[in-house]
Amino acid sequence: MKENSNLELNDGAKIAVLGGGPAGSFFSIFALKLTRQIGKNIDLTIYENKNFSHDGPSSCNMCAGVVSESLVQMLAIEGICLKPPIVQRAIDTYCFQTIGGDVFLNSPSKQRGIATVYRGGGPVNQAASETDKEHVFERKSFDDFLLDCAEKEGAKVENVRIEDIKLNNGRPIIFSKRGQLPDADLVVGACGINSKIIKKFEELGTGYICPSTIKAYQSEIHIGEQNVSDLFGNVVYVFLINQPGVKFAAITPKGSYVTVSMLGKDITRQTVMDFLNHPEVKSKFPDSWKTPDAFCRCVPKINVGAARHPFADRIVMIGDASSARLYKDGIGSAYLTAKAAANTAILYGVGETDFHKYYYPSCRKINRDNIFGKIMFAFTGIINQTPILREALLNASRYEQKHPESGYKCSTILWDTFTGNEPYIDIFLRAFNYKLLLRILVNIFNAIFIRLKKSGDKK
Repeated sequence: MKENSNLELNDGAKIAVLGGGPAGSFFSIFALKLTRQIGKNIDLTIYENKNFSHDGPSSCNMCAGVVSESLVQMLAIEGICLKPPIVQRAIDTYCFQTIGGDVFLNSPSKQRGIATVYRGGGPVNQAASETDKEHVFERKSFDDFLLDCAEKEGAKVENVRIEDIKLNNGRPIIFSKRGQLPDADLVVGACGINSKIIKKFEELGTGYICPSTIKAYQSEIHIGEQNVSDLFGNVVYVFLINQPGVKFAAITPKGSYVTVSMLGKDITRQTVMDFLNHPEVKSKFPDSWKTPDAFCRCVPKINVGAARHPFADRIVMIGDASSARLYKDGIGSAYLTAKAAANTAILYGVGETDFHKYYYPSCRKINRDNIFGKIMFAFTGIINQTPILREALLNASRYEQKHPESGYKCSTILWDTFTGNEPYIDIFLRAFNYKLLLRILVNIFNAIFIRLKKSGDKK
């Protein structure tokens, strides 16, 4: 049953935020700041069962932990400044590694603007040396940091697992194992697609259906702080080695660990082992290094679709439980949806019509942009599986890096596609201009000519 009257949050209104990850923390920060600015007072509680300061997967939000340059800048404007020890590495370069060689792309802004972070307290220290263990105090969870920011704004945080949610005369009622929790005028679903409670939202009958997903595989590999600095530095390696069943594979440096991120169909621990033992991958690790038998790992779901009807009277879903950018910048999507939801709830109301009018456009913008993202990644897949196309594109990028006066068209397209720094539609429009296509076409002919010449020389 829906309430027909306009629903507004009055002084003393209670908000329950289910989930203390980035989406929940961002919503809380923006909502509390905004209420102070307009002279309102709300009671906001974040319910989160994890302790993000603890090591291991059980206290981690299972993410590669790469914060895009554009989001780092937006957070700085909001007064949320990311610094060590929250930031493990400041990335300024992406390397695209292929069987035939590699190409290094430097940040177009010439700054180390991309931050690598841990979403929990960090990996389980199974392989860490005594020297590394002395530096554990230098790690700080990104999610824990944001939760601290929310608390400083006035949010209450309760270490409670939400078990159920029901509707009573149009009002959402939330339950933990201990029973019913205090009534809320607004329930914010910031629980994420990897939580069990998300299915309870689907069962409410409001029309909400969670996004479609695929599985990712995140692994934390210990090689020692000095090896990370010497061998990886401030570079994220993207591997275009056409491994069967793998859509995407990358290695991200963090402290004394590197994070191996893989996307694909039915990726298993053996897939990861095969990847680590591939000659192009193994060459990046120390000569004496052997693939470990045990390492910290998780298999999270990744949003690859859009939620259906992510709002109702007094309920709004945010973050990847609603809309998220395809494969990239999930934390940035959490920021955008959380801010739009907070603005709607505080300034306009918490009714279904309010969220549809003022919140949902932000979700639609992400969803529409993902259409172009699917096109861009489909082309990337074709290029990765076609040696001549791959060689032509990377040669064009190498030429641009050596001759900056020619412009960085290929380089910035690759950079923005894989870093998530710009909307996919902007990347798409830049990719399909005749000058760039002509340059790549010339490189394709050159690649074919060189191959034919080598073939002729052998004969």
